[in-house]
Amino acid sequence: MSIYYQDDLVTLYHGDCREVMADMADRSVDVVITDPPYTERTHGMAKTNRGAGHGIKAVTFAAISDADLRAVLAECGRVSASWVVTSLDYAHAFAFDQGPPVGLRSLRIGVWVKPNPMPQISADRPGQGWEAISFLHRADTKPAWNGGGKAGVWTYPVVQNTGHPTAKPLPMVEDWVRLFTNASETVFDPFAGSGTTLIAAANENRKAVGVELEERYCELIAKRLSNQTMALDFGMRHECRGAPPDRRCRHVGATPPRPPPVLGVGERTHRVRHLARRRPPPGPR
Repeated sequence: MSIYYQDDLVTLYHGDCREVMADMADRSVDVVITDPPYTERTHGMAKTNRGAGHGIKAVTFAAISDADLRAVLAECGRVSASWVVTSLDYAHAFAFDQGPPVGLRSLRIGVWVKPNPMPQISADRPGQGWEAISFLHRADTKPAWNGGGKAGVWTYPVVQNTGHPTAKPLPMVEDWVRLFTNASETVFDPFAGSGTTLIAAANENRKAVGVELEERYCELIAKRLSNQTMALDFGMRHECRGAPPDRRCRHVGATPPRPPPVLGVGERTHRVRHLARRRPPPGPR
């Protein structure tokens, strides 16, 4: 386990999330927002249409067992002070609704509606045009959120050409950050993937801690976050809400203060492999 990337708001660990969470105290983060790998059942059937012009491809990341998924989500519930928001295949979402991981209760199953879903290859039944979102909460704490009576339905197209086969839409995850956290709180993502949760948290001025097992995706996350940091330095639009090219992002120019450490990992010294490099402002022309 080592720190792979760090900036004013985001810390990314390269390693196994179970090792990282073992060093974390109870309620050490405010909210968990994550997208676990497919389980073996789903992984065997999964395909992706990312880069739709290049055909349909099998997903290439490793699967997680049903038992490990349940155990990791139970640990997420331990380290979270409130919510565990997680994308899941529908079978696991409904299984956890009936029997949630230890320490958690299931409060709602939401849906991500996909206008451009993966087609049904066999053509003998309708394709799957939605994905389940489990809204789990610590069983010993009263729930609260910022959404009032809002329904748990989000409609966004499948994200393509991000370098990760199952990346989630950034505006959708930003909405989750706003709905389930408050200013200055910390978001934890044990399965950081392409880094969308970390970017969404930073865009909403929240601190974020992520863990990613595969180094190739750590590299992808570091590049996305570094590009965003440089865009802020130069007053350019960055990855925020899909802003059109003729409109600057509303976060431009805001440089948040450096937060205190948000994750205790004992007295170990970690080698920081990718620190965000802030370029000096351009000189006079």
